Amino acid sequence: MSLSAPCILVSVLLAQTTLEPNPNLTPDAVVKIVVTALRSYNAPIPNAGIYTTYQFASPANRAVTGPYGHFLGAVKNTDFAPLLKDDPSEFGPVLINNNDAEETVTVHMPQGRDVGFTFNLSRQQSGVHRGCWMVDGVGRSLHP
Repeated sequence: MSLSAPCILVSVLLAQTTLEPNPNLTPDAVVKIVVTALRSYNAPIPNAGIYTTYQFASPANRAVTGPYGHFLGAVKNTDFAPLLKDDPSEFGPVLINNNDAEETVTVHMPQGRDVGFTFNLSRQQSGVHRGCWMVDGVGRSLHP
């Protein structure tokens, strides 16, 4: 039994676009991967970018958000809508304190409105992602 050309193409695209935590990635690189994935979250297939984002959700994050289906709903919440658009983003400095990191991303919205999101990350100390920076949570910043 052979796969059709479209199935093979989707498999190749997913293999090329699905990124996973890696100990060589810095906190800034993780945030950039997540923001980039969210900006084009429906490419190459629906919700692919949100799935990539879920790959970088720490075990602590997943304990709060639940399985992927719940995570998907949380990310599509109106609070996070600015991250799901292709508006210009500005990445702030990364603040690292031992195994914790924080970075604020400002999304420049139309009509001159800016929305800030603070990404909190931690370097995993155990498990399959030991040594990897992963996202513990994202919140809207009070002062972008």
